[in-house]
Amino acid sequence: MQAANEQVSINTHVCWFRPGNLQIGCVYYFLKTQAICGLNMSKPRKAKGAQKEDEQDGREVFAFKILSESLCQEIMTLPVEGMQSKLKEFFKIENDDTDLKDAAILDYYTAAVWWASQQNYTAQQISAFFTVMYTLLEKIKDKNMSMVENLREFKKMMVGIGLDDVKDGSIDCFNVTQASKISHYAFTSLFQHYKLYQYMFTKTQAEEIIGTDLQIEVAKAAEVPFPPPLDEGVTEEIYNLYIATPPPTPIPEPVEEPPDPSKVLDQSLTESEMLSKLTPQDVKEVIESVVKEILEGLQGEVVAKLRDKENQIIQRINKIHKVAEA
Repeated sequence: MQAANEQVSINTHVCWFRPGNLQIGCVYYFLKTQAICGLNMSKPRKAKGAQKEDEQDGREVFAFKILSESLCQEIMTLPVEGMQSKLKEFFKIENDDTDLKDAAILDYYTAAVWWASQQNYTAQQISAFFTVMYTLLEKIKDKNMSMVENLREFKKMMVGIGLDDVKDGSIDCFNVTQASKISHYAFTSLFQHYKLYQYMFTKTQAEEIIGTDLQIEVAKAAEVPFPPPLDEGVTEEIYNLYIATPPPTPIPEPVEEPPDPSKVLDQSLTESEMLSKLTPQDVKEVIESVVKEILEGLQGEVVAKLRDKENQIIQRINKIHKVAEA
């Protein structure tokens, strides 16, 4: 009972570690718990059949909760590309090529499984570790949980490692050394970038529609071979001479004929004869009519200008009278 009380006090103390010192807090918690309780760090791992006992004891089962045993066995033998394909198919992530949120989630899952496989974990350990990392991310995605609250949830899930009688969780398939590495991985992969994950799940990705105009050459009708068979190929010279449609013949431009000197002379004589028949009175009348047309236009412009000038002077005089009366 005394050891249990000391363990609760340690849990409360570790809860107040700063987020930047998550790894230090978790390692301190495990080592301190080990020293107080006096348990062996090389505690034997629990067999697969012990999951039923955990369920009966009221513990939360982490192994094979998200990833099944068969899937973990299959993933352990695949390269990282194969792991990503399996996880993409299992979680039905379809828009990772265009949606940044789906791409980030798929990378997060793949990195967690790949790291666990590199640690030579068993299928049970891989599934339990993935359940922990999956739960932490879901807390941000669904509940927008703060980092302090998520750290508390992480601490609750890690409780029970190295102990036999703890009923808060069922993640005791790991030893203390492995738990220290898991804490370090959770810090570097999730908590160190916590604000970025919160921003990704709370903000909407901007959509950009990019259009491109394409020119498509439509094939000819089916009854015409397109392109022509190679056995009918001819040289370009023969094609241009005998096969290609000749260009249309240009229409010749009309050529202007030079004027006939005799007609020009007759025309000039006709004009001179017409002028010779005019009397001085006719010439005077023609000049007067032309001058009258020109002067009428000038007279109208002069009258219009004088009228405008007169109106301006009258307006000024009116203003002067108004000022004098005031």
